[in-house]
Amino acid sequence: MKSSGFNIEDTYMRDIERIAGLVAMVCVALVWAYLVGKHKDMNIKPIRILKHGRKAKSLVKYGLEEIANILMRPSYTPKFDVFKFLSCT
Repeated sequence: MKSSGFNIEDTYMRDIERIAGLVAMVCVALVWAYLVGKHKDMNIKPIRILKHGRKAKSLVKYGLEEIANILMRPSYTPKFDVFKFLSCT
């Protein structure tokens, strides 16, 4: 949620309605990133396991990286459609 994720602490918002809207959007983005990360970990490329037995990164971080690559790099070709996770169908 902080600097290597959504960086919400830099908004400096004070209006409760705006904060509520931001929190709602962050919740949607968090679930989206988790679902993309989980799908990529299970079906495309598993997250590397470190020597102590933990994954090298979280599923949310893994998903955020994939979403960022798609949105920020026009030449990047994803192996699956990350936008399907936003659909309720």
